[in-house]
Amino acid sequence: MPDKLINETDTVVLIPAHEVLGVPNAVTPTGLVPFDALTSAVINRWAVVTSTGHANAGAGGNVSCAIVSDGFTLGFTDSTEDDEKTLCDPANSVDLTDLNFDADMTGFRDANPNATDSVFVLWKNLTFAPDVPYLIVHRVGYASNVPFAAGQEIDIYYVHTDLPVNVHEDGAKQKIQQVFVPKATAEPNYILAA
Repeated sequence: MPDKLINETDTVVLIPAHEVLGVPNAVTPTGLVPFDALTSAVINRWAVVTSTGHANAGAGGNVSCAIVSDGFTLGFTDSTEDDEKTLCDPANSVDLTDLNFDADMTGFRDANPNATDSVFVLWKNLTFAPDVPYLIVHRVGYASNVPFAAGQEIDIYYVHTDLPVNVHEDGAKQKIQQVFVPKATAEPNYILAA
C-alpha cells in the first residue's frame, strides 16, 4: 500500500491587507507592514486566531484546519513573459513581468453558523464577500499551531476574495469554495528574519 501524504504540516494564514501606492501591506494594530517585510510577530498576530471568539478575531486568521485537503490549490504557475527585444538583446531573451499563481480553497461549513469556537465559521466569515484584500501566508513543514519564527520559509500571495461558492453534494458535508483573485504580487521562498 502506498504511503499517504501527510498534510498536517501546512499552515494557511489570511492577513488583512491594504494597498498603498500599489504595494500591498499587512494590517496590524500598530500600522501597516509591506508584504515583502513581514515578520513573525506580524504573522503570529493573525496565526493564533482560529475562531471568531478569539480576542483578535475580525479581519484575518489561521484557516488551516478549515481547508479541505483535496480542495486546496495554492502555488505558483508560469510567469508572464515579455519577449520584446532591442537590437542588442540576444534572440531568445525574455523578461519575466508577473509572478502568476493559483489560490483556490474549499473549507467546511459549520452546522452552527453562530459558533464562536469554530474555525469553520471563521473561514466563512473571512470569505463571505468579494473584493476583500488578503495576504495569504503559506508555510509547509510545521503544524498549524506552531508559531512562526525567524529562519522559517514561507510563500506570500496577494489576493482579493471573489464571490464564494456553496458546495452542496448529496450525503456530503457542506463546504464553501473561494477562488481568490490573484493580484500578480507575491513573494516566493521568503525567509523570516525576525
